[in-house]
Amino acid sequence: MKFHTQLKANDIFKFSLAYTYSGLQLILAIAMVAVGVYMCVTGMGAADGQSNMIFGIVLIVLFVVVNPLMLYVKAKKQAIENPVYKMKTYYTLNEDGIFVELGEDSATIEWARVLKISHVMGLNILYTGRKQAFVFPDYALGEDKDKMLSYMKEHMEAARRTPKASDGQDISKYSKVPVKEENKEQDEKTEK
Repeated sequence: MKFHTQLKANDIFKFSLAYTYSGLQLILAIAMVAVGVYMCVTGMGAADGQSNMIFGIVLIVLFVVVNPLMLYVKAKKQAIENPVYKMKTYYTLNEDGIFVELGEDSATIEWARVLKISHVMGLNILYTGRKQAFVFPDYALGEDKDKMLSYMKEHMEAARRTPKASDGQDISKYSKVPVKEENKEQDEKTEK
């Protein structure tokens, strides 16, 4: 199964928003907005509560408007300036992992290295590390989206059941294969 992506500013923004407002940061943002609402409500009832209202409004605007706006501006800048986002990235799903091609570079992401796949705001996010992820928008996967996602999840689960080497590392035929040999192997598979 093959597909390609070329992330747009809106995709980068959605990913940044999902990443920024997750976990502890989400709890902090909700708490700050709640404090802002509380200050506005208590400020309305008090004779000298105007400063509370102003501070409450500033808190709400900061977390609900300013921060997302800054994320969008940053995403737009990345989409324009980062050469990775200017090229299409091609992905091929196979038994060994996900073969990734970006310009002249290529590599295989082994299924054992994929930690999880999540779906947020029309984006399928494949995590390969705590701060490393591949983003596949729904529109890039097309009509075969469900088929591809279930294929990925099946292979991730199968890789988790794969035996480990005695040193605790995953047993992998790619562990000591240089990238050029790996590309040659992939080309041979493609030709068949």
